Amino acid sequence: SFQSAAMGGVFARFPRALLVHRAGGPAGRALYVFLVAGPAPALRGGMARVVHLAIPRDESAGSLSRMYGAFRAFNPAWAETRLLLVGPGLPQPPALAQAFPAAEVHLSVFHLCKRLQQQIQRLALEGRAERLILAALSDTMCAATESSRRKMHALLGDLVTPDLLPQLHIRWLLDDEIWAVHRERTWGDSSNYFRDLEVVTQGLSQVFSTGLSLESCITSLAQHYQNPQSSLDPSSPVAKPEATENPEGDSEEEINRRTEELIEQSLRDICTEPAARLCLSEFAVVQKSVQLMGAGEDALSIQVLEDAHRVDLKGLSSCTCHFNQVFQLPCRHILAVLNSDRKTLQPEMLSRQWWKEHDAHQAGRDSAIGLLEVLKSSWNKSLDKSLVVSFLTAEISRLLTHCSGEEFECRYRTLRELADSWIGPYVEVKL
Repeated sequence: SFQSAAMGGVFARFPRALLVHRAGGPAGRALYVFLVAGPAPALRGGMARVVHLAIPRDESAGSLSRMYGAFRAFNPAWAETRLLLVGPGLPQPPALAQAFPAAEVHLSVFHLCKRLQQQIQRLALEGRAERLILAALSDTMCAATESSRRKMHALLGDLVTPDLLPQLHIRWLLDDEIWAVHRERTWGDSSNYFRDLEVVTQGLSQVFSTGLSLESCITSLAQHYQNPQSSLDPSSPVAKPEATENPEGDSEEEINRRTEELIEQSLRDICTEPAARLCLSEFAVVQKSVQLMGAGEDALSIQVLEDAHRVDLKGLSSCTCHFNQVFQLPCRHILAVLNSDRKTLQPEMLSRQWWKEHDAHQAGRDSAIGLLEVLKSSWNKSLDKSLVVSFLTAEISRLLTHCSGEEFECRYRTLRELADSWIGPYVEVKL
């Protein structure tokens, strides 16, 4: 077991909810990570949520009971724990329940959604169907309302064949008890929470899976907790490349900081304000955790706290992710490549409609203003609908503006018929 004074201090402040994560490793060993799960004030930095690390001798009931007992010995505040969140299939659940008799044990939404994501990807669905399901799953994780969960459940029923549905355990989506605690979080809190857990579970699992001796492994895990970059093998795909030029003799940390500042400045210099705000949000994710998953001859496969996407290295203007495909803006994956290569944004990397100097037509400007208002607003359950409406309105304006008179009449009549059939006659509702 390993626990620092800082870990114990965090748990002493927020002891009521604890998440237990299990990661398998070489030679049949397993790493158990104990994390603060909330409800609690946001804890920045991912690793700040970790309060205890342990590698049991084996996973028998007796061995796990001793491991949980060691956690209790480290933390006098354990008696205040009221909620334990665990992944499906955690070994020997009675041992955990006996160690925390006053706490309720619930399935963790993070683990359920990660398992559902992995199962969906293994189904090898048609590309568009898989992207649609994964995007809906992401929205459901951050806005865990009954409506969003039922929509996700119905979507899986429509797009996945009945013989494959049982293995997905989609009944979890409709279990109010599982989601009860999680839905108290706001959209932003949920996003930060899942991002923190992803950083922790990926980073610690990577260190644990290196096949070191038990003593060396514990040391590496402790070093990784204190400095998530310190224990990475330089040959690892997540390690940043060394600078090719450093005439001023600056430290690696200083060079990285300066690179990030230059990228942020280039975004503000080139992009309109709405575009810059979107891209800076994407870059904030990159600054939390960048993982270069593998290189090809003309493309780089990038994973940043999510599934891998492919970035076209010719011009760095195209990525397979939804954000880049929809907005035609540099996504977190393109920005990850720029950050790794220590380069800045260039105008040709984004669509001209987002350039500051671009003389867009009035519909485009109105669309940008509307997007800026959406970005400035606080999140609510109707915001996703507002985004759809604003972009649909902008697209209709573009279609009606950039066409001949004959095309305009044809498109207008089509929209008129749709409006009449959906929302009422022309006298009551004017297009």
